[in-house]
Amino acid sequence: MQILITGATGYIGSRLCRLLRESAENEIFSLQRSGHSSDGNITVIEWDLCSPIDETVLPAKIDAVVHLALARDFRRFPEGAEDLFSINVRTTMELLEYARKAGASHFFMASTGNSYAPDLGLNVGESPEPPNDFYTASKLAAEALCRSYRSCFPINILRIFFPYGPDQDEKTVKRLITSVREERPIVLGRGPDGNGDLLSLIYVDDLIEVIKDSIKEGWNGLFDVAAPEILSVCQIANEIGKQLGIEVVFEEVDYPAKKMCADLTVLNRKSKIGLRNFSEGLAVLLEQEKLGS
Repeated sequence: MQILITGATGYIGSRLCRLLRESAENEIFSLQRSGHSSDGNITVIEWDLCSPIDETVLPAKIDAVVHLALARDFRRFPEGAEDLFSINVRTTMELLEYARKAGASHFFMASTGNSYAPDLGLNVGESPEPPNDFYTASKLAAEALCRSYRSCFPINILRIFFPYGPDQDEKTVKRLITSVREERPIVLGRGPDGNGDLLSLIYVDDLIEVIKDSIKEGWNGLFDVAAPEILSVCQIANEIGKQLGIEVVFEEVDYPAKKMCADLTVLNRKSKIGLRNFSEGLAVLLEQEKLGS
């Protein structure tokens, strides 16, 4: 299978490439900013996705397109809004058109579990209401563009909920680990039980297995991807403290707690991969950190 991937040098994309290249049947093309690839046997196509894609640099034929790219300044608004729009919306449109012309049989896009934050006014499923933050708005716009191409090929959109694992930058779980280690208070938003945000999580290696299977099997539709358990920030922090042997300090603040929880009904009909719970995933993460230190 010939696969074009964006975001192949990122946290998720680099792991996916390593897994995909284990099969001699896969030929991988990485559309990326720099010419460097951390893995062999991958054809690098150097291109900055903040600029419109020149289709002449892409393979004439392709079997699948996998869009994982993330803007460098995706957290910065409004300073990073233009790049965010370019990568999440314009590039998605360009890749859909390229996939159609190049005879692709499958299109994959990574979206975000943040789409379910209640304070953003979103509904679950195919009919979201307009969100209030630019990142989520751009991802939902890209989802809408993808759905329009379902008549051309299967569209596989995975809404990924809070991945975590070794060597990750300061995302949700890593920030909590750092705070617990430094004995800084864990902030809890106001909620019915006072335990802060409710989240679905997924260990990065489990996520990669799900993505790999979804590409191989040509899934078609919108899928939430997370482990089955739903945990509060308080529960997550306490598990981190338990495994590190550190007593956790909490601080309640005056903003509403969010609920960003996956609906796994559709995923469970497709995937039989056993997804580890947070306690198991955290133990592996912390052990890997020890080995790497």
